[in-house]
Amino acid sequence: MNTIQTAFSSPRFNRLLLAIGVLVLAAGALTLVVTLVGGSDKSTINPDKGFKPTLPEKTSPLKNSQGVTVKTFTQLDPEVRTTIRTFLATAVKREHLDQSWSVIAPEMKQGYTAASWSHAKALPIIPYPVADLDRVEYYLDYASTKEILVEVGLSAPKSSGLRPTTFQLALVPVSTGKKNQWLVNYWMPRWTPPIPTSG
Repeated sequence: MNTIQTAFSSPRFNRLLLAIGVLVLAAGALTLVVTLVGGSDKSTINPDKGFKPTLPEKTSPLKNSQGVTVKTFTQLDPEVRTTIRTFLATAVKREHLDQSWSVIAPEMKQGYTAASWSHAKALPIIPYPVADLDRVEYYLDYASTKEILVEVGLSAPKSSGLRPTTFQLALVPVSTGKKNQWLVNYWMPRWTPPIPTSG
């Protein structure tokens, strides 16, 4: 047996050859995975020319007209609480829709005029038949200079068959000339699915 045949048949050489084969296979598999996972989007991630990054405007805790930092619903200015009550009594209850136009932020009214809003059969606001506006429960989630978020607990008349529901209502400051007015720009039920009980 010559030297080359001896080298090829040695266990050490065979282990080395096996290790090289495994490495080549792993490199090929990794290349395939990277190619497939990388996707087909070849667009660059560089920003457009002239792009200037800016940080979001700093928000501060909201202070009411008496200069008190707002931490509860009752500390909100009366105008804000009136806006919320008007929204519930009109847009949510689907009564006197013309009166709701002035308390809703522009982004929620896109595509409508004041006239079309007041006669619309479909609005971008989830309706709910509020039983008694004087028994609505409010909880302030937070109030900053940029947004107010309130939990609104509503009950419907028993005849409706609807269960009491908690909604989230957000207001944002909108410039209406001389000063900002807080207007409703978000209204969605806060609902979590019931957890099944084990039998």
